[in-house]
Amino acid sequence: MKRQINQQGSAHIIVIMLLVIALFATLGVVFYQNFIAKKDADQSNQPVVMVPTDTKKTARVAFNSAIYTFDYPKEWSEKTSTAEGIPTTVTSPDQAAQVSLIISKGGLGGACDANDGLKISYYKVHSTMVAKLTDQSLYTVEALTDAVGGGYQYTIGLTQDGGATHAAIGDSHCNVTPVGVAAASVAGSDAPTIIARIVFPKLTKDGAPVKEMQPVKDLIATDNYKAAVKVLESLRKE
Repeated sequence: MKRQINQQGSAHIIVIMLLVIALFATLGVVFYQNFIAKKDADQSNQPVVMVPTDTKKTARVAFNSAIYTFDYPKEWSEKTSTAEGIPTTVTSPDQAAQVSLIISKGGLGGACDANDGLKISYYKVHSTMVAKLTDQSLYTVEALTDAVGGGYQYTIGLTQDGGATHAAIGDSHCNVTPVGVAAASVAGSDAPTIIARIVFPKLTKDGAPVKEMQPVKDLIATDNYKAAVKVLESLRKE
């Protein structure tokens, strides 16, 4: 009789142990499904972050043993000239925006007649300062002025901080004559004249005036123009 009781007690213990094992197994499955597997699933649903490849190229222009460089979008086309006074250009894929850099020993053109009645019609100075190209602070300036015989002339480029960067609508067009002249050659100095401008090749030919301001303003609002401004802002002397 006593042996039978002992056998029954052992059986109960075995059953309890099996229940405990089954309980732990169940808890393990629940934990895996609700935490481990869910975490893996959440991670698998995360967007893949692609590390962008290099999106820019660098152009280099040598002059008087100095190197001038600027960065431009890799899909733009570059035309580099080694001849003095011939521009190095980078142009957008649609040929609508172009950055022109001229480095030479030559001086600038003649005097401007402030009494000719031609006025500034549109004017904007960008806020980013370019400080690594010359010893002067430079800013990108956009200017539209009255043209002889009607219409408007546009000039956009790096300009020294001074009179041209503090002009206003209604001022004489002579106030923005230096727009795009980043540096002017000085007699007895090895420092060159640097002209850095943005042009719109499809808009006019040979510097002819535009009939209305709006086409210029429309181009100024494009992404290619904004990219061209970034090119100007990257200009530097190494």
